[in-house]
Amino acid sequence: MPEKFDIKETIAIGRTFDEYSRMFDLRFTWLKNASILDMGGGVSSFTPEACELGLNVKSCDRIYGFTPEELEAKCRADLEGMLEKLPAVRKNYLWDLYKDEEGLRSYREKAYKIFMEDYRKSRENRYIRSELPFTVFTDKEFDITLVSHLLFLYDEHLDYDFHLDSIAELIRITKEEIRIFPIVNLRWKKAEFVDRIIREPAFDRCGFEIKKVDFEFVKGGNECLSIKIS
Repeated sequence: MPEKFDIKETIAIGRTFDEYSRMFDLRFTWLKNASILDMGGGVSSFTPEACELGLNVKSCDRIYGFTPEELEAKCRADLEGMLEKLPAVRKNYLWDLYKDEEGLRSYREKAYKIFMEDYRKSRENRYIRSELPFTVFTDKEFDITLVSHLLFLYDEHLDYDFHLDSIAELIRITKEEIRIFPIVNLRWKKAEFVDRIIREPAFDRCGFEIKKVDFEFVKGGNECLSIKIS
């Protein structure tokens, strides 16, 4: 069996509002009066679904420079590429939610199709082209920032200095709390950068907590990192 999920670069794979709610342990009462950023949101449908519920959400990603046609082609290709590699490593995953590969495909297609419809209509209002470690946002522009499947996951591609600068940037632009999921990497292990970030003297005024969540696809990957801003 391969020792890791072999991905050469970050890929555009979308998650739904329901998946975000479980991954980040989100409660509507916490979100309803907040300004929320989906950092590295890609083709997830969290932003359009949340906005439909009346929440104030924006999404940020470098791929928002793509035209809708280019982006849809990319997310289709990335999804097929991911599904082709999955059978060789499927024993590393729990299938309670998705059941099988076709169930997973259904979730991923639902996410990107909802996203693409909104991206075509609301591209200039909700989707900001920028990226970590240095963004275009002002200090404390958002109350809550969510980071899905970016930091820690790609620790072979994004080095520790990138993570250090990125966390500092997220703290700069966030007033209340940052949540990062998952904290496992593509080798299905807890990323070693997590504990190093928690111990960083530069962040000693922040409150770090590893929270158990009601979502586990990667075995053992049922935790998110919460960073409370003081």
